[in-house]
Formats: sequence, structure tokens, C-alpha cells
Amino acid sequence: MTFPYENDPRKPKINVTHAAPNLVKFTLTETDVSVANALRRIMLAEVPTLAIDTVNIEDNESVIFDEFLAHRMGLLPMTSHKVGDIPPDPGYVEYKNCTCFDGCPFCTVEFSLNVGNDEDKVLTVTHFDVENTGKYKRANASPIEEVKMVPSRNPDVEEQTDIKENGIIIAKLKKDQHLRFLCHARKGVPKYHAKFMPVATVLYQFEPIIKTDRQMLDGLSLDDRIDFVQSCPRKVFDLDIEDNVQIARKEDCIFCDECVAKAKAWGKDDMVKVKMDCGVFHFTVEAVTPEGGPRNVIDVVRASLRILDYKMSDFLKDAYDDDIKEWLPWERPA
Repeated sequence: MTFPYENDPRKPKINVTHAAPNLVKFTLTETDVSVANALRRIMLAEVPTLAIDTVNIEDNESVIFDEFLAHRMGLLPMTSHKVGDIPPDPGYVEYKNCTCFDGCPFCTVEFSLNVGNDEDKVLTVTHFDVENTGKYKRANASPIEEVKMVPSRNPDVEEQTDIKENGIIIAKLKKDQHLRFLCHARKGVPKYHAKFMPVATVLYQFEPIIKTDRQMLDGLSLDDRIDFVQSCPRKVFDLDIEDNVQIARKEDCIFCDECVAKAKAWGKDDMVKVKMDCGVFHFTVEAVTPEGGPRNVIDVVRASLRILDYKMSDFLKDAYDDDIKEWLPWERPA
């Protein structure tokens, strides 16, 4: 692969093609794979969230061991808005850097679960039963800063249906069994532990460049044209109303070269050529939950840019003693 910007200053540009709380698609241009991969790795490994860090089990009469319950609690997603992306942000601080002894409103959120089964049937305990105790609630906190488990309850369906379809199962209790514990959620990044992962998927694809020889394609018989179209597993090619081969879905190309192999098998090496445009990257970022938890993926993309900017300022300070005190804004300007 060749990198067209290896000798020139890079001025990356982003064109957002889809933006929703649970899915973001954007195109990064005028840069190379180093910048694209840096953004991808930051979104996967360095965007902070909140997750259960300690579990104090007071009563466990279920059939599940305490260690299994603690592990399950640690993997429950929770809203992590306004946690702070870089050290200058006023969000949460990491527990190891906090000056408190055993938790405070600046580093810890406390949750509790207290469920008992008094009926003669199996009771399913889900993340809906985990509640924020409010012990470390911040003064004047906005509603978006309230930390809770996700996905949230769906008011449009019955409670039992919602629990069955959307509840994340923690344990199941028989009659006269009880489960009670306290747990503390703290800030971290995915490179510490996978429980802090803010997204489900982050991937990018190079822009495909597909060149065809129209004269060779038109010279094929109808059966060969159909065979050529069907050689592509992603159906990039299609026949138009006049049975001519056209590039119908270029963005679906995965560079498998099946079409190129088919052309070579017929001795027509120049009939189709596929290569990557190494200066254009199509990103797809998906959230963990349908409602966009634990962090809105729009926020995750913005956070990754801020973290990269902050890391660059740290590098400039160490390398050239440039004291940079301005970074990309925490919130989008009005």
C-alpha cells in the first residue's frame, strides 16, 4: 500500500454520514492509516467509563458462588456521561488518584441489590433490581449525570415482558432464597479491564477503487456476465436493465479479489482492478446497548479526538517544553 501523504503535512477532515446515540458512521480523509488506527485504538482502549469495581456480598442464598456474582456485576453496563475524558475535565477521578479513604462523590458511585423470593416459583434477578443508593450523590448534579444501569426499562411494554426480553440476568432465586449486596462503581479505561469498554464495535474500511474495462465487460456473453456478478460475495456488481455489468454497491467491497480472480481465469487480467484508497477511511462505531449506553457513541467519538489532542500536547511538552493549556472543548459549542 502507498501512503499519499507521507511527505506532506496531513490535515485530517471528518465527514459525518450518520449520527445516532447507538450508531455513528463517519469518513476520515486527507490522512493516513496511522491517524485512523490511533482513533480506533483510543475508542477501544482509552475512553473512560464507570463500572463495578468492588462487590460486598452480605447475603447470598442463590446457587451461584460469590465470585461469579461479583464477576457478573462487574460486566453490567451503566451510564457514564460526564465522567471526564482528560485530567482537566471536572468529571470523576480515578479511585487510585483520589484523596479519599473509601469512596467519595468525586470517584465512586454506590449501588445496592436486595431481593428475596417469597413465592413458590423461580424469581429472576436482573440489572433492573440494582439501584443507585445515592450515598455519593453530587450536589447540583444534572439528570444526565445520574449513574444507572442500562438498558433502562421500556415503559411501552409490561414489566414482566421487559424483564424477560431486556433484563440482564444476575441470578435466579427459588422460594425463601435471598440476595443482598453493596457494590461500588469507579472510573477506568478498557486497557485496564474489558468491563470499562464504552462501545461494542469500532472498525474502519478503506475506500475501494474499482476500475473496469467496459469493452471487455460488454464483450462477455450473458451467462458470463451473470457468472461474473455472482462471483462477488458482497454483490458489489449488478446487471442493469440492459444486462450490462455495473458497480452497484461499491461501499460493500471487502477486497476479496474474487472478481479479479474470475477475470484472470478467463485470461482478461485488465477487465477489473480493485485497490484501496489509503487516504479515505469509513468508520463505524456501535454502542453496547440500543439506547446508546454506557456512553453515547457520538460522545465516544468526540472523546477520542479530545484524548488524542491531549496526548499530543503531552508529547509536545515532553519533547519541546511547550506548555499547552488549551484543548478541544468538553462540550460542543453552541
